Amino acid sequence: MITGKDVLLTEEQGHIFKMTINREERRNAMSNELNDRMAQEWEYFNENDDLWVAIFTGTGDIAFSAGHDLKEDIEGDVRGGDFRSIPPYQGRRPHPMTPTWKPTIAAINGYCMAGGWALAQYCDVRIAADHATFGIPEVKWNLPAGFGAHHEYQISFGVAAELLLWGRDIDAQRAYEIGFVNKVVPADQLMDEAMEWAEHMCTLGQPSVRAHKQMLYRMRDMAVTEQRALQDDLFYWYPPKPGVTIDANEGPRAFAEKRQGNYEE
Repeated sequence: MITGKDVLLTEEQGHIFKMTINREERRNAMSNELNDRMAQEWEYFNENDDLWVAIFTGTGDIAFSAGHDLKEDIEGDVRGGDFRSIPPYQGRRPHPMTPTWKPTIAAINGYCMAGGWALAQYCDVRIAADHATFGIPEVKWNLPAGFGAHHEYQISFGVAAELLLWGRDIDAQRAYEIGFVNKVVPADQLMDEAMEWAEHMCTLGQPSVRAHKQMLYRMRDMAVTEQRALQDDLFYWYPPKPGVTIDANEGPRAFAEKRQGNYEE
């Protein structure tokens, strides 16, 4: 395990929480220490009412994340340690496909491979530098990529088969064409673009944003009759009701007055 520094850097800018993998010498590969830190910081973000949106990225301009650090596992095995693929500290996740009901942005600054693809997949939207490379090469090393089971929600079956069964890399433009990436920008504009998305998110009604995120993820496997019940539960604060603390009138009032809604209170 690489020690002597924080493997995950965090920064708060207003309502925006930025997390940066800091293992550039290992292409930001996921170590056991990093897995634990990510779980802790996702939980901190999830429980902090002053933080509304997260940006997840990696240090440098070579890799977002090259995936799980196989060298660490092998070195640990050679030293007689345990082969660990799952960290002991899991954190609390609201859903198997996302670490939080708050909106999240992956700013992909280079190689986004294997488990690195999974990290990007767990975010809601993905913005990529134009030099980024994507791939799920587990079949090259006879390893599992269980996160690929969820690709039918993001890309076509044929593309999922291409990525998972052939293990070939694709560039950022191809990742955009198949619908995995939302936008491709020059590398020197990546963080500015991610911050613009995050800042815009902070102008929106957060109860509505989080309820819609839950709707997107939770309703995928529900029957229509179940969906209606969940909608009533998620949007319990609208229309306005006595005793509900969320101000459901601010949005319509701002629309009528032709101004930006004030959702800080």
